[in-house]
Amino acid sequence: MKLFGKKNETKLDQLDQAEKAVNKGLTGLLTKAFVGKEQMDQINSSIQNAKNATLASEGAIPEVATATVTAIQDTGQLVNYDPMVILQLNVMEPDREPYAYRMQTLVSKLQIPRVGDVIRLGANPADSSQFVYLGICG
Repeated sequence: MKLFGKKNETKLDQLDQAEKAVNKGLTGLLTKAFVGKEQMDQINSSIQNAKNATLASEGAIPEVATATVTAIQDTGQLVNYDPMVILQLNVMEPDREPYAYRMQTLVSKLQIPRVGDVIRLGANPADSSQFVYLGICG
């Protein structure tokens, strides 16, 4: 008998519930009424980044490119004590010239990339024109 939720709930299920609570129903309506649009966008962005990080850690997103970190900036946001950062990258895809790319992503505090590090990138499941951070190479 499970009185207070499911014991076998995955992290993605929990993130889906959080997204529904923020965006739908009475709770979502009240949240939208009392929280500004900018903060709602930040909340939804954080939830989406956490979903992408979970998929990446489970190996569900294939690697499509590598990139060299040219700059890193802290946004001041934390999700489960992991920082949200802005990465300036030099992306190297097969059969393409290297190009500059900027992305905001959630990184593990145990694997924060530094300038000069080579990182792995995957295709974003929600938008194939964007990348998902998969971690440091090597």
